Amino acid sequence: MNINLRGGNTRNLSIDDRGRLRLARADGVYRAHGEFLSDVYAIDSDSHWRLKWITQWTAPQVYRKSPSNPIYGPSQSGDWDSWTNGVAIVPFDGGTRYRMYYSGAEGEGIGFAEAQIDDPLKWTEHPASPVLLPRADNWEGNKINQPRVVKVTEDHWRMYYSGWGFPGQGTHWAMGLAESFDGGVTWERGSEDPVLERGGQDSADGAGVFVPTLIQAQGQWWMWYTAARANPKGYQNIHLCLATSADGAVWKKYPGNPVLTDDFSDGAPRSVTSRCCVRYDDGVFRMWYSFAKPDYRIHYAESLDGISWERSPISPVLGPSPKPAWDDTMVEYPEVQIVDGIFRLWFCGNGFGSVGYAEGCPQSEVLLSIRTGNSPVPDNSWSDWQRVNRAQVFASRRHVQVRAELSTEHAAISPALNEVHLVDS
Repeated sequence: MNINLRGGNTRNLSIDDRGRLRLARADGVYRAHGEFLSDVYAIDSDSHWRLKWITQWTAPQVYRKSPSNPIYGPSQSGDWDSWTNGVAIVPFDGGTRYRMYYSGAEGEGIGFAEAQIDDPLKWTEHPASPVLLPRADNWEGNKINQPRVVKVTEDHWRMYYSGWGFPGQGTHWAMGLAESFDGGVTWERGSEDPVLERGGQDSADGAGVFVPTLIQAQGQWWMWYTAARANPKGYQNIHLCLATSADGAVWKKYPGNPVLTDDFSDGAPRSVTSRCCVRYDDGVFRMWYSFAKPDYRIHYAESLDGISWERSPISPVLGPSPKPAWDDTMVEYPEVQIVDGIFRLWFCGNGFGSVGYAEGCPQSEVLLSIRTGNSPVPDNSWSDWQRVNRAQVFASRRHVQVRAELSTEHAAISPALNEVHLVDS
């Protein structure tokens, strides 16, 4: 049963152009708090049910950098690594530890370090590093970097990495696949060929396919990858494209690519939308991405379908530090994990070769409550309001009413309530 967000009563709320409940806005700023009170709905008193809902814009839009930055780099890694770049972070060991994969400079390969999840600033390189070395005799051209690692099972892991050169042909920018069957310690290439090749000359990815982020959601694999459009004037027209897969090995590109791009209309020598990190949380795709025009900043966007993206009004969500600092010119290459409601964001700074850390707590939220009764109009016989979580199951009375409270601590941000359903459980 769908709860009609356009019915009932509201205070300090409005319906936006996407049909979502948002905080009302006045003089360019959002109200701090608003409330929705639904109509009363009759339900089957013999069944058990729960609430299902989708909210947006409840991820942090402001982050605080660690005073210990940079928290990892060549000074903490082995002699093989002179440039710690493009990290991918994977929880393992029952969610108690992290593995962080990164690439060295040209020809140095890919290695990894480990940390306790309760201490995300202290990393120790694993002695097996480097675990994947570039090849000079194939499409990689002795240049690999930007590993992205995902778990298929606890033992079977996959690494999608970028090859940056092809002898005699300049930069190739293609993507390879390596696999591990011991939980991410030893790796072997899955094929002699790239797992995803460039498109035709006039396509959105005709000049490069590289630097992906991957998740499993809605019964399939999703890959958002950095792509370069061929430009005879030599401009860097780089943006984000999408591919999907049933098994994570054979990919189908979205025919409407790119899914996040600049319009390139001003002919800027450099416009780069690249190296994103995507999560799928409670029905919402959340994307942190790198945008440079000319220097990198980290931006944020959300989507309900993984294709159409809505950019945050906070732009960027993470920028350079005041001078002088190791990241006073640019920040890029986000990687995000959530622990106990805190968003942990790792990133690179000037020169791409060291790793920083920042944390954010949501500045906005949506809280849902219900009350139930046997009469069609709420009276003293009805229950008190009860806060609802997503896993909660209720034994029915004959009628139910839903309340949603929206709030924000940032005048430029409003949470959004997309839909609310009563579903059998």
